[in-house]
Amino acid sequence: MKSAIQMFKNYSFKTGIRFRRFSHKAYAAFRSLHREVTIGHVAGYMTDLEMLKHGKSVAVALCGLFCIPTMAENSSGTADSIPLTDRQLSLQEVLVVSQKAEVHSEAFRLITQVSHAEIEALPIQTVADILQYLPGLDVRTRGANGSQADISMRGGTFDQVLVLLNGVSMSDFHTGHYALNVPITPAMIERIEVLQGTSAHLHGAFSGAINIVTKQTVSNNEAQTTSNRGTTSQTILRLDGGMNGLVHPQVAASVAHKEAQFNIATDYSRAEGYLAPQPTEKEALACRNSDFQLANLYFQTRWRGLDVQAGAQWKDAGLGMGYGFGSQDQFDATRTAFASAKYAHRWGAWRLDAQAAYRANYDRYEWHRGQRLYGNFHFAQTASAALAAHYASRVGTTSFGISIRNENMHSTNLGDTINPDGQVPNVTDFPLSNVRVLDLVRGGNRFHVNYFAEQTFYYAGLSASIGINGTYNTRFGHHPGGSVNIGYAFGKGGTVYLNANRSLRMPTFTDLYYNAGNQLGNRDLKPEKAWLLSLGYKGEWKLGNLKSQISNVKSDKGVLSLSADCYYRWGRDIIDWVYVPTDVKRPYHAQNQQRVDATGIEISVAYRLNEWLRCVAVDYAYTYLNLDLKEAGSRYLDYLSHKLSIRLEHGIYKGLGASWTVRFQKREGQFNDAEGAVQDYRPVWLLDGSVFWQNRYLRVAAECTNMTHTRYYDYGGILQPGAWAKVSIQAKL
Repeated sequence: MKSAIQMFKNYSFKTGIRFRRFSHKAYAAFRSLHREVTIGHVAGYMTDLEMLKHGKSVAVALCGLFCIPTMAENSSGTADSIPLTDRQLSLQEVLVVSQKAEVHSEAFRLITQVSHAEIEALPIQTVADILQYLPGLDVRTRGANGSQADISMRGGTFDQVLVLLNGVSMSDFHTGHYALNVPITPAMIERIEVLQGTSAHLHGAFSGAINIVTKQTVSNNEAQTTSNRGTTSQTILRLDGGMNGLVHPQVAASVAHKEAQFNIATDYSRAEGYLAPQPTEKEALACRNSDFQLANLYFQTRWRGLDVQAGAQWKDAGLGMGYGFGSQDQFDATRTAFASAKYAHRWGAWRLDAQAAYRANYDRYEWHRGQRLYGNFHFAQTASAALAAHYASRVGTTSFGISIRNENMHSTNLGDTINPDGQVPNVTDFPLSNVRVLDLVRGGNRFHVNYFAEQTFYYAGLSASIGINGTYNTRFGHHPGGSVNIGYAFGKGGTVYLNANRSLRMPTFTDLYYNAGNQLGNRDLKPEKAWLLSLGYKGEWKLGNLKSQISNVKSDKGVLSLSADCYYRWGRDIIDWVYVPTDVKRPYHAQNQQRVDATGIEISVAYRLNEWLRCVAVDYAYTYLNLDLKEAGSRYLDYLSHKLSIRLEHGIYKGLGASWTVRFQKREGQFNDAEGAVQDYRPVWLLDGSVFWQNRYLRVAAECTNMTHTRYYDYGGILQPGAWAKVSIQAKL
């Protein structure tokens, strides 16, 4: 996707003929001779058959826990995304746009996207920073700059969101606290896609899914270096610095040669805690002890149907009072590594998609920094493989597949005793250099098998699908599921959709086994189950001749877009940590709630005109939970009920511009502050801003978050950062 400036500065367009739908009439072919033609509507089976005939392969993004049925190219030619509504391909000399064959395509879903150009305009340092600006997401942080951040959707918990990198699962079966341990440099992100709600084929996406897509093929317009041998390249160098000792250099490079592409990126960031408005003595000490150091390394190569990626992350983070007020110098060190390979192949009317992936995450938590006593050591490994087949016919697309996933844990306190004579390094003066993670005393292993079959149908503007799926787990047995989806695209009025999907989430190892501090896990927990019913509408109106970012239709009076989604989720056996006053030692117990139902609505309106008024957007999300055991201290009581975001991006003079975001949020429930007093969550308004100058090669920005230095709490009694000013310089070589 081109940057906002590139989008709005090109006002010269070719003229062409537009057919409302494909026709076999002779005059249609005659009128299109030597002319550029677009077709407004083509049956889905025709595009599938045409792709098969020309042998075009589409790399499929499959999540590590369950294979996504199909992934076709979106309008920018990418193939690693949560599927989108449209795809473009060459049908001899004709451009064809059609719905895709995926059950969770935008024909049936609300998918929110934030592009690379929009990310550049935001005052962000991490993926968590980006997500807090998106509708329907609740980002709660411990420490500075999202050094540890939890992400939830639609009144759910941080364990119920699936995080993917180019379609590969990054989620952690140990705990959702580490779901955002994604070794990616922000400068390498092409876009982020958020699937609002659930999908039966995205195992682990109980409340929703977030897919981070890296840089795609470097076009001649974007490339800073182009050779006469067909090689294009772009290198991004960025340096951020600011208050509280913040330093964040980034390097991201992309090289494309014929059918091959290579991406490599690295970054390092650090800060010395943060300043907060009017802190108490305990809070001031905790803020100073929220320093962090973080480094990422990422590599990716694509060639024809093959996509290989690997990455690693190193992070040391002070957590202040992140997990309790008895210590103001808590500490967490994590090391994450992953690798994956995907391949797609076509022959005849068939397509075969395969994936293999591996992820490992090591973490060391210390109640007091530098002391092993009251600490935890964990080493979680996940290996997965998936295979899916798809057959395209005139009726639609038939898909079926299977995936397997093995989860292995070594720990000091999670799981059963697997090494009676193993290590217990969380004792005083145990040298870290002597820790052998595979020799830890506790641990466990579990194995998943997931399968699916579905049939999609297309007729005129109507798209529909029906599917069955199931999960077998060596501990929790077999759990079948299904989905029904339908969507209709109006000629000029947008798309309306209705879907019903069943979702399932296995308990994490923390839910099952954690026994420390004031928490007690439960080995008898059941998997979470839910049905989600969603009704929505998406539309876009082009008001003249300026090219739309989404549909490529021209408009000189701007582009207005609207989306609305209302939902109801029936949740049963929902896992919760509830307060049990009779247990004096460990009063918070993991239990299956009988019912946690969620209902809500999400509305987004955006208007884009030109480089002077690049974007005016308003997003609003409302959630209401109906649950049992409200009197038992459920963690569901402090959900985000209202979230409003108003964003303005505009030009000032030539390359000078600015971006402003006002956010309002209202959280339900109460919390205990650092002194033990019970406090109500108060509604809060936050203002973030960025002023920048840029041309094709250079971008300089001054930005500030929480500009009004507002005092607020987002996660229990953890006081959030106040005003934080930063400066960034970015060069494209």
